[in-house]
Formats: sequence, structure tokens, C-alpha cells
Amino acid sequence: MKKSKRIAISLIAGVLAAVLCLGYGSSVRSQAEQAQAEILAKYGGDRVEVCVAARDIDGGETLDETNVVTQEWLASLLPRNAATELRQVRGDVTTSRIPKNAVICDVYTKAESHALEVPSGKVAVSVGVDAEHSVGGATGVGSYVDVYVQRDGVTDRLCGARVIDTSEDAGVAREGKIEWVTLAADPKDVKELLGASGKGTVSLTIPATARGKKSGGDER
Repeated sequence: MKKSKRIAISLIAGVLAAVLCLGYGSSVRSQAEQAQAEILAKYGGDRVEVCVAARDIDGGETLDETNVVTQEWLASLLPRNAATELRQVRGDVTTSRIPKNAVICDVYTKAESHALEVPSGKVAVSVGVDAEHSVGGATGVGSYVDVYVQRDGVTDRLCGARVIDTSEDAGVAREGKIEWVTLAADPKDVKELLGASGKGTVSLTIPATARGKKSGGDER
């Protein structure tokens, strides 16, 4: 067989193999799209374009076009705060591993989005409380509170401070019950606050005059 004929046969075989691979890939993609359509049709409901992991994404990676794509999902099956556009998550750093095809939501970047903002001149300090001693758990982020400690029938006011975080807002409260609050306190009050739970029962109150106060102002 002549060399030129062998080359021609090799080229034809190569082209045929490429066509077969493309055909197979198209067939697999078509089957996947058909399976997705059948699932959507089976469960019904509105469909929404959401961001999903294009591959397994490790913790500490930055989300961008290289690891996030959009995909159609049933709205009723989406996790809370699912990202619908890449711009919502572009630049976010993951705090845990995201499996391939998982819907992108803030649970994967929660630590980044939960950074505390401590006002200038204040110190963040956490105090253990329960709903009974924190106005039924109404002392949410932004509340100005007076901190009291009770022991042997005696109640003393320790200080006033702004709430900047709670166990509920941080997502670590058991059964939705408040367990602690983080206060933006004056540096001179930190020692008293840290020792409060050892002195007696800590209670928080919300004074009527707290309305309209700003976190950076005088709150004593």
C-alpha cells in the first residue's frame, strides 16, 4: 500500500473517530437534558435559573466564572437564599466544600458574611442569656440594652451597650432559643461584663429611651 494512501486512510479514521466522539457527547448531553426535563415535568412548579457549582469547590476558593454556572431548578426545591445571578456571589470566599452541581447559597460563605462590625471605640464582648432574661428574646442585633446582674435578691446595673450579634443571628441557637448576645461595650465595662455570669443571673432590658440612639454615640 502506498504511503499516501495509508495517510489518507489514517486521516479518514481520525475524522470518523472525532465525529463519533462528538456524537456520543451530544447524545449523553441530550439524555441528561431529557432526564432533567422529565424530573421538572414530574414535580411541576416554577423553574428558576440559579447558580450551581461547575465542579467540586474546596473551602477557601473564590467564586467566579471558573467554578460557577447557572442551571434551571424547581423553585420549590431550592435552598434558602439561593443565588440566581453570578454577580451575587462573585468574589465570595467559600468556608466549606461545595459539591459539583450543588446550588450556591450563603451557607457555603456564611462565616464571611457574618463578620462582626464593632463600632469605633467599642469592644465586642459576649454574655450568656436566655429568652426569659432578655425580654423574651427580643434583644436582636441593633437593640440598645441595659445589662443587669441579680444575686441574693439584689439587682445591679452594669452598663448599657448595643447588641451586635446573637446566637440566633449566628445560626447556632438550639431550637431557635437565644443563648448569648455579643455587645459593643465601652472598654471600661468589659471586665464587669466578663465576670457577670459568675456573680449571678444576667438580665437584659430595653429602655424606652433607646429608640433613635446610634451605635457610635454615648449610650450610658
